[in-house]
Amino acid sequence: RRRGQPNIISNTLGLTMEKRKQKQKKKKKTDSNGNEKKEAAINGSEVTLNDSETVANDSLVSRSSSNSEDEAQGVGNKRAKLAKQKRIFQARDSILTELCNKDKNIEALYHVLMIMTVTTILYSLLRDSVEAGMPHVDFTLYVNSFGSGGKQLMAVGMWFCLQTSVLLVYPAFMLWQKMHTISTTCANVFFVSLFLVYQMAAHTAVVTFIVQLDLPPVPSLCLSVEQLRFTMKSYSFVRENAYKVLHPWNKDDVTGPAVWYAGQMEPQVGSIFNYLYFLFAPTLLYRDRYPKTPRVQFLRVFSHFIKCSVSITFIVILCKEVFNPNNHGRYGNIVPFSAKFVAHQFIACMLWGLCLQFMAGYFFLHSWSNMFAEMLRFADREFYADWWTCTSFSMFYRKWNLLIHDWIKAYIYHDLRDLFNSKFYNQIASFPTIIISALFHEYVLWAPFRFIAPILLVQYGTFGAVLYFVKPSPNSKFWNYFIHIGLNIGVATMVFCYTMELYARQLCPREESFVNTFMPRSLDCVLL
Repeated sequence: RRRGQPNIISNTLGLTMEKRKQKQKKKKKTDSNGNEKKEAAINGSEVTLNDSETVANDSLVSRSSSNSEDEAQGVGNKRAKLAKQKRIFQARDSILTELCNKDKNIEALYHVLMIMTVTTILYSLLRDSVEAGMPHVDFTLYVNSFGSGGKQLMAVGMWFCLQTSVLLVYPAFMLWQKMHTISTTCANVFFVSLFLVYQMAAHTAVVTFIVQLDLPPVPSLCLSVEQLRFTMKSYSFVRENAYKVLHPWNKDDVTGPAVWYAGQMEPQVGSIFNYLYFLFAPTLLYRDRYPKTPRVQFLRVFSHFIKCSVSITFIVILCKEVFNPNNHGRYGNIVPFSAKFVAHQFIACMLWGLCLQFMAGYFFLHSWSNMFAEMLRFADREFYADWWTCTSFSMFYRKWNLLIHDWIKAYIYHDLRDLFNSKFYNQIASFPTIIISALFHEYVLWAPFRFIAPILLVQYGTFGAVLYFVKPSPNSKFWNYFIHIGLNIGVATMVFCYTMELYARQLCPREESFVNTFMPRSLDCVLL
């Protein structure tokens, strides 16, 4: 080729080589892009698979968590059902104290009622002085009710004997616990027999002591109530601790007593100090631990003591009006009944009987129980509920006296329901408890009156049992009126009949015998 002319062949070859290189680069790029897409697709599929696996795992976890929650909820429901059968003690005041602390209007009304009570006492004392023509206080009813100092000391001595005897239950129970490891059947039969013999002997001793010494009404009533209280307390101690021996358990259990009592019971048998504290605590259900207040407020103790003294004085004045012979005729004047006399006395008993019921409940369930609770730092002071708002007698029976109600529910109602275990009995399970409660009341009322007029038993067993199953709307004002009217009539009937029977037995004495204790005497010996 000539100089200066371009080399066509080399140029063409260079162009073809460059084109090939560019094509190879493009192929490499496309291949790399394809590989990247494939890898991305593969990675994406792996990601989706991983995501699906995580979703599946999450669903499994959610299902397992939901199942565990359902199982926990089921266990919780079982625990709740079992916990309902056991009274869990909490730190709380009596409802009257709570209402006065929350509402100043209710506190003011409470103060007005206390002033009216004190004014009534002062009026009675002033009337005695005016009738005597000189400063004078009539202590006749006090002496007749409480007796002389000698008989009061004998009653206190009998109480110490009862207190000592109930303390012996603890070493007897510990002896049974040791014998139980050697011979179960013999130990059980021996201890149950010994416990029943002790209870029968204690009640027989109290009845014999009251009759033989002819104790006045108030010491007789106190001894009978105290022996009944010791019986219920000792039975609760034996029942709660016998379960520990027969069915051992641990604190870490997910069910059983570790859950039922909310940590208020220990797996071991309670100590003698726990038992001694329980005997004086204002409750009838045994626990190893109770909620307690930080310290004793002695000002509250003194306040409750003053309220107890005022309540007792007011009750004595009420009894002076109710059981005054002038209200039923002078001694020796025995004439037949008349409609005018019956109506007059019944209306008077409605007034005084209702006041007597309210004041007796306020004395024992509020003042007396709160005083001992404060001295012992016992924090759970729910001794009664808002029974005045009840619209049915079933609610009233549950709220009037929670001390007795909790014991009967724990050891009679649930035991009988578990024993029969039938749908029919579950509908009428409350009826036997009502009858047993009425029998307890008849035993307590026998001590001051020395006779058994089954008026309370008839009221509980007939009208009370029928009205117990009537359950109207809880917001009905009519039924609230009905409950208070029914209570007023029931208390008036009791006061009227017991008063008539009491004076009939004084005016028409007969030979004292077991049969005459049950035979009414007011039918053929009428007062006017």
